Amino acid sequence: MTQRPTFPAPARAFAAGLLCALLAACAGSPPARHYTLGPLPAAAAAAVTDDRSLVVGPVTLPAAIDRLQMVRITDGPRADISDSHRWAGRLKTEIALRLAGDIARESGLGRVVAWPQASIVDPDMTVRIDVQRFDAEGFQRVTLEAVWTLRRAGQDVGGARFMASEAPAAASYDALAAAHGRLVDALARDIVRALPPAR
Repeated sequence: MTQRPTFPAPARAFAAGLLCALLAACAGSPPARHYTLGPLPAAAAAAVTDDRSLVVGPVTLPAAIDRLQMVRITDGPRADISDSHRWAGRLKTEIALRLAGDIARESGLGRVVAWPQASIVDPDMTVRIDVQRFDAEGFQRVTLEAVWTLRRAGQDVGGARFMASEAPAAASYDALAAAHGRLVDALARDIVRALPPAR
């Protein structure tokens, strides 16, 4: 008959205490909340007047914000990375989808899709977005700085540096996410104004 190993009473007490502490920590952690860039603006969509296609993306982000956790800059260079408040999907994908929706609604283009979900094999145009900054300074201000490049038939036909800031409506993560969304909407309008006319 195999005899089970026994442990001294202090060791058993320590293990039990450690287990209780771990269970209490898990029970006390609030569930993570997830955010999108918010619904598209309520303005009516433009009528489709142009059958050209556009693929939006890829979108690149600085490594510091290329994560699911929401990031706020606090106390100068310090970053607050929140495990309790997260983006619902990859931020670069959320940006591309939001831009595609905005551009489709405002441009009159018939087919606008976001990379990498693009179903158009050979689009008439592509627009790449290199995000330089997408900073939330506490709950006071969000700043978006990006360089975008529009290509047609393998040639650069437009592009610019975009920079704008937006104040959240309240000191909350919901308002912070909405401010991010409004800045992406403003970037989309910048791109739409630069689209070349149909031939």
